Amino acid sequence: MAGAPSIEAPALAAPPPRPEKSVEKLTVYVPRAAAKRLKQMALDHDKRVNDFLQEGVNLMLAKYGEPPLEEFEAR
Repeated sequence: MAGAPSIEAPALAAPPPRPEKSVEKLTVYVPRAAAKRLKQMALDHDKRVNDFLQEGVNLMLAKYGEPPLEEFEAR
């Protein structure tokens, strides 16, 4: 149509980068209330839930005398 305003489609966000092949996805089941609390904590601290989970894994690795996740990434 002549004179009709043009409408631009919103720009699509780029897909997240693919993880390295040496990265493994794990699933953890927690009570719904704990999941909600973790999500809220992530918002409150401007972090991702995964950041908190990795921090917890590092604490567990240290407890059992294992190296932190960063050392596994370097291998």
